[in-house]
Amino acid sequence: MIEMHKIDGADVYGVEQYSYTVDGVENRDYTAALAAAAFKQAAAVESQLNAMNDVVRTRQTKLTELNNGLTVIVRANATIKTDGSSSDKSDKIDELRDVAEIVRKYQIQDFALVGDDGNQITRGACQKVSANFKHAMDLEDNSLQQDTVTLQNLIQKRDSTYQTLISLVKKSLNAGATAIKGLGK
Repeated sequence: MIEMHKIDGADVYGVEQYSYTVDGVENRDYTAALAAAAFKQAAAVESQLNAMNDVVRTRQTKLTELNNGLTVIVRANATIKTDGSSSDKSDKIDELRDVAEIVRKYQIQDFALVGDDGNQITRGACQKVSANFKHAMDLEDNSLQQDTVTLQNLIQKRDSTYQTLISLVKKSLNAGATAIKGLGK
């Protein structure tokens, strides 16, 4: 009779107590076979966890850059007078060029804050770009929240895998200790 025990992606097959085969390695006992399968799962989960952690960090960086860009746009909008003229035009234009780099980097809807003459920054354009940045930030924040939940689930899965390994090691040690006690009687 062939027994099969499944541990998330690793099959452990065997006929007798000491003839289990795991990933092509034969003649393992049951506990060693399950431990090998659990180690394989732990390595896979750890790899997924590292990859998801990188995704979350990237999203956090993007949100920070978008927030910095939005801050520049809001400050520029605050300097525009109701008649459309602006104070500190040259400083604002340089800062807005930095914002334009963020727009290109993250492919946010194009904008034209600086007029044809190179000096005019309009209130309406600032408000439109501000809304586009807020929208991009909302989308990124939603994605970050989903990725964070996925990351938490992977952490729980990793912890569960390691608890399984600890349990298997304890059972193996207890079985060895019982066998040694039995020899002494």
